[in-house]
Parts: sequence; structure tokens; C-alpha cells
Amino acid sequence: MLGKTADQVIQEEVECVRARRIILDQLEGGPKSGSELRESIRKDMTAKLIDKKGKEQVKVEKVVVSDPKLYHNTKHLEDEGIIRSRRESKERIYELCPRAIHPVRRALGIKRPLAYIASLEQPDDQRPFILWLSKSKEFRPRNLLLFVEARTWQRQVLRSVDRFIPNGTGRKWDTDWYDIPPEITSKQEGADHGNLPAAYDFIRDIVIDYLPSHDIVVDLSMGTPLVQAALTRVTEEYALRGIYVEKYDVDGTVVTQLHPREFENGIW
Repeated sequence: MLGKTADQVIQEEVECVRARRIILDQLEGGPKSGSELRESIRKDMTAKLIDKKGKEQVKVEKVVVSDPKLYHNTKHLEDEGIIRSRRESKERIYELCPRAIHPVRRALGIKRPLAYIASLEQPDDQRPFILWLSKSKEFRPRNLLLFVEARTWQRQVLRSVDRFIPNGTGRKWDTDWYDIPPEITSKQEGADHGNLPAAYDFIRDIVIDYLPSHDIVVDLSMGTPLVQAALTRVTEEYALRGIYVEKYDVDGTVVTQLHPREFENGIW
């Protein structure tokens, strides 16, 4: 039997239990205390009662969220690996697990600024890629993250992707280059094609900072096999949107959408 995707699991939680939808909606905006979650659920319950009975018939002070109700729903979401909590002083603080951030956002229809992630194998790859991205109707990034192998992209290589943006497109984004060091990408004992776990860790540690604030698209079309594999693993691990572009041609390209990883038996 095929497992469900993270998106399917979280969509079911959002649709089936109103309190869980409120909890996830609140946590998408950042960590919240138990008291804050309780108040958000109470306000939602109050609004629903007013819609049903009328304002005059609802005593707001009588609407309460019991400890068992809050505990039951937060505990369920924690058991599913969707949220996590920690104790700070006298309060319990809840937050989304990093792997759940993007599925929750998609389930709730929340949009954030786009961060577009890609890898370039050779300096000559810059021009066709940027020409395509700057004219793409589907992708309008605020941030562009480019992962390259440091041994290929020496300091004398010109890294000025803005020069390839055609005049009149109105496109502008912040570009950040990340050089994967030679000790990760070079041939090593027992690793003829580079160190995949180390490459994954390098990329993950950068991408994870963008999860709460950005929607993320990972372009898996270019880069060396090592970098492509590491990017694919990050895409699957955090249920990001992955794409494959057959050709960087505005007029005749095919963009294939890749699916998030499977979620099975309550385990990520």
C-alpha cells in the first residue's frame, strides 16, 4: 500500500479538526505559547458561535478552551511529527517541525516570497539560465540561491548574473552564491564522486534558514551529479517543490513538477 505524502496527511488534519487548523495556521507564523494557541482557538470558537446564534445570544466570557482539548490536539500533532514543543520557563512553546512547514503552508493556501534554488555546473550556464528565469511567468523569485563546486568556480570567474537580465523585464532579486568546498566535492578514499552526506549537510544548513520565511522551489536540472543528488535529498526531506527544466528556452521549454516525499505510518 502506498504511503501518503506529507501534503495529504496535513490536508486531512486541516480539514477534519477545526482546532488543529487554527493551531497550524498560528504556528505557520512562528512559535507560539500554549496560552496563545488557546486564545486563538477560543476566538475562533466565539466567532463561530456568534455566526450561528447571533451576538446577543453568546456570552463571550463563557467560551473556554479546556486543558484536555488543547493537550489532545497539540499532542496528536506532535505524535504525527507535524509540530514540536519545548519548555521555556513556565510556558510550553510550540512550533512547526521544519519538514512540515511547506506542506502546512500549501494546505492553508498561505503564500510567502519565493526563494529559487539551483546549481550551475559551469560558468557558461549562467546566461541561458538567467535569461529563462527572468522571463518566466511562473517563477518570480525574491531570492536566488546558487550552489556551485568551489574547485570549478575559481575567484577569477565572473559571477554577475544580473548582467544577463534583459532590459524591460522589471525583474530583480537578491543573489547568493554558495561554494561547496573541495574537501566535500573532490575524490576521497571510499568516495570517488565526492561526499554526498557532507554535501547534503552543507546545503541543508543554508536552506533550512529560508523555510519559515520563504516559499522554495528547487531546480534540479543542472549541477554536478553530487550537487544534484544533495539538492534532491533536501527537496524530499523538507517536502519542497522540486522541478526539472528540460531546456532553458522561454518559448519551448517543458517544466516537470516533482512530488514531495512519501509519509508513511506516522514517520517522516
